[in-house]
Amino acid sequence: MPPPRSGRDRISQLLVEIRGDLTQTEAAARSGLSQGSISKAEHGQRTPLPDVAERYARALKATAAQRTELVKLCRAIADLTVTRQTRIVRKGADAQRRILAVEEQCREIRSWQAEIVPGLMQSWSYTLAVIEREPDEAWAQARRARLALLDDQDRTVMQLLPEGVLRMVIGSKAVMREQLEHLIELSRRPNVRLGVLPHGRPVPPLPPSFHLYGDRMATNETIVGTAFLDERVDIDRHRHWFDRLDQAAIYDSDARAVLHDIRAAHKD
Repeated sequence: MPPPRSGRDRISQLLVEIRGDLTQTEAAARSGLSQGSISKAEHGQRTPLPDVAERYARALKATAAQRTELVKLCRAIADLTVTRQTRIVRKGADAQRRILAVEEQCREIRSWQAEIVPGLMQSWSYTLAVIEREPDEAWAQARRARLALLDDQDRTVMQLLPEGVLRMVIGSKAVMREQLEHLIELSRRPNVRLGVLPHGRPVPPLPPSFHLYGDRMATNETIVGTAFLDERVDIDRHRHWFDRLDQAAIYDSDARAVLHDIRAAHKD
């Protein structure tokens, strides 16, 4: 069996392992769940609630390690699930941890930022200028964990932003020069694709900032916190807008040329 690509994929894999040689009908008889529910869970169409997952694992005599991992993964999915409503997470460290949980479950992260440099691409001095305070340790640890995702060569990170964001002075011109250097360095990584919407080229109407985590989740930043959405219609709408912006962006050496020009413009 190939390695799992996400938390939901691993849940499906674990459920199949736990069922072992039993048929789904036999597993249903032992656990009290329906055969249809087991089938949907094994195919990733439905994630069991944590307590249901634990009862199922115990009924089928899963190992302690299997049961612990299954319940932990199901709890992480349950914490992030939003059904027919938008969940706004207001506390900074909580939002960072929830975003990290989503990012760890997908192999492709796509972001559009209309106001600031995307969080995964920020230098630390730029981050401090954006949040306008010295962060507490919980927030700082959560942010460092997220930035470490860039070192995973199996994860693709696509980031789009307009040229105007890079010309704004956040913090100071020295902060901006450091940020531009950081972006130039990141743009050379094989798993990072940094796009710039330059001045003077036709672009679609620019939507508010958003992030896409594979086909699992979309998030929007609001004044009061981070909104998490997992309804298919919402995710598809965000993907449509990202594709439109992607077509208007420049990449690689063309993008780096713009970044170098903007860095030179941020002189003291």
